[in-house]
Amino acid sequence: MKAAVLGTGSELITGETMDTNSPRLATDLAAHGAEVDVTYRVADDLKALTREIAHALSNHDLLVTTGGLGPTPDDLTREAVARALGVELEFDPEVYQEIAAFFERIGRPMPEINKKQALRPKGAIWLENPRGTAPGFLWRDGKKAVVALPGPPEEWRPMWGRAKELLGLSKTHVNKKVFKTFGLGESDVYLLLGDLLGRHRDYEVATYAHADGVHVMVKGPEEIAKKVRKKLKKKIWGEDEDTLPDLVVRRLLAKNKTLSVMESVTGGLLAALLTDVPGVSKVFPGGVVSYSGEAKVRFGVSESVLKRYGAVSAETAKAMAEAARALLNSDFGLAVTGVAGPEPHAGQPVGTVYVGLATPRGSEARGYRFPDQGREKIRLRAAFAALAYFWSHP
Repeated sequence: MKAAVLGTGSELITGETMDTNSPRLATDLAAHGAEVDVTYRVADDLKALTREIAHALSNHDLLVTTGGLGPTPDDLTREAVARALGVELEFDPEVYQEIAAFFERIGRPMPEINKKQALRPKGAIWLENPRGTAPGFLWRDGKKAVVALPGPPEEWRPMWGRAKELLGLSKTHVNKKVFKTFGLGESDVYLLLGDLLGRHRDYEVATYAHADGVHVMVKGPEEIAKKVRKKLKKKIWGEDEDTLPDLVVRRLLAKNKTLSVMESVTGGLLAALLTDVPGVSKVFPGGVVSYSGEAKVRFGVSESVLKRYGAVSAETAKAMAEAARALLNSDFGLAVTGVAGPEPHAGQPVGTVYVGLATPRGSEARGYRFPDQGREKIRLRAAFAALAYFWSHP
């Protein structure tokens, strides 16, 4: 089955809202044996929406849409689907009463404009929405089908489950393995894997760049996954659903050791990643954000180190890690300092990051140079670099 996913809303075009629905639906469709080769984002324009729905249906067996089922004039999915299919919209008085009952339950009168939500393309069946006023619908004729869902994920997820039942979609088993690496770019992975990369007759190997490193996805026989694992060797920090914060916390728990942090460039993001993990309080007494030089000194960093080497240096990163370890009496101290931009700092270019690690055996540091992809991306990559650096030390 060939499928397409279409997200409606002008806000998706302008970037005011990110389209997270389409990739989630595409992933789930693939897990159910459908071949998704395209996703669309279309503005709130009836002509454009009708055109793209018709085009998608001419090339696919199934089209899933999200959004545009609300009551306002710019909610146009039901109208566009009906036009693309060449059918009329029909009013359902029972659904109208259900929408009215929803408003009654929350103690509000139903606005007249909500009446349009009881319209569906002729021949479609309703998908009940227990969490809102926008029911979805499923239209099917022979091998062609359209599933229209509302935009909010908490509303469309249960409706999508019902749609899959009606369509007879069931999960297919596909051997899939994801290797998560750090310290490699996608070109480095290509040099290591060579011709293994790409889509082949019996398997596929693809790379995806993330803040925590390049992920290598393998679909196919187990022997291919074994070959990929062998070639990537020690560059792999985790597999499948592993996350760096979770692995770090699990290691600390297993060894009954504690870790404290001192952050500059990441501004508390490193601590936030760690404290997202349940049970972290047993191994993470806390951390400090020492953004200024004065704060670093107050928390235990030698003023002479700062003056001699600068705030963004390997020496300062080590001193920060040592200070964090001493300040909170931890087994390990982890620190990160750098330049997030938008301007260079103290002669260091944007994207320069140093991570320091203090252990009972001594302290060390490593430098990184990340591309200038904006402050947020640099800060996130710096935080993951710190976790990966700790993880790489047994």
